[in-house]
Amino acid sequence: MNIALFLIYLQYSTFYIEKKHGFNKQTYALFLSDKVKSIILSFVIGGPFVSLLLYIIKKGGEYFYIYVWMFLFAFSVFMMTIVPVVIMPLFNKYEPLPDGILKDQIYALADRLNYPLKKLFVMDGSKRSSHSNAFMFGFGNNKRIVLFDTLMQQVHDEEILAILGHELGHWKLKHTVTNFVFTQFYFAAAFYTFSLCYTSHELYSAFGFDGSRVPTIIAVLLFFQTLWAPLDKIISFGLTMFSRVCEFAADRFSVDLGMSKDLQTGLCKIHMENLGAMCPDRLYSMYHYSHPPLVERLSAMMVLEKKQQ
Repeated sequence: MNIALFLIYLQYSTFYIEKKHGFNKQTYALFLSDKVKSIILSFVIGGPFVSLLLYIIKKGGEYFYIYVWMFLFAFSVFMMTIVPVVIMPLFNKYEPLPDGILKDQIYALADRLNYPLKKLFVMDGSKRSSHSNAFMFGFGNNKRIVLFDTLMQQVHDEEILAILGHELGHWKLKHTVTNFVFTQFYFAAAFYTFSLCYTSHELYSAFGFDGSRVPTIIAVLLFFQTLWAPLDKIISFGLTMFSRVCEFAADRFSVDLGMSKDLQTGLCKIHMENLGAMCPDRLYSMYHYSHPPLVERLSAMMVLEKKQQ
């Protein structure tokens, strides 16, 4: 029943809300195809993941949290490896960016920053939505950049370069690595705390279970949905604040590259196309938005420009 309600919600958000605002480009056939693929991937990847996690907790002994962390670290690296090259191509088509001035400029920018760019793709995001984006992925010296085709339609080449200057700033300033390290600390802290409660018969009895015979999956769910939930809210807020700091730093990096004007106009165009909230309530955005509001970002860039004059 919950799955059915979730699918109804997805249909409503996609074919009513998104369509109402002019974003949805999906057909029902594509929507159903995506859901079938997602369900299959959940069984193929999610099933073994949960089974192994529960097995390690059950058989890992007193220090099972160490083995759980090692498993989650390996799984994170595994997913970071296969998602861009195996899973994402199941849903979208990736084609090399055609030869031309933009391609030459992007490679020149990558060389300028010593970014080991190997491949440059255009993704057919427009077959699902008119939202736009760009992202990078890859390990070591095998980096790749992906541009949504919608991004290329909404902004001009110099603005694309400025946006990539921002994204490359995240790489140059090691934000991606820092986030990965924070995530691993989060996993370690969460399962270490869980290990302190795992054998607490009183805890399970308080929820109406026989404290001596609680299935491992019940123990995990009880812990993360009750005891850990308040801490998770605090940690999530801290990570959101850190993300906002990173966004300002990446903007500053692009400004230092001399791309301030193009980044500002590019961000304005994207926000207008995506109907983004440019100046939401400060406290609300501080808690909920991982990216600072556009007005704050533009103001910060203008201040930097004045300092450079």
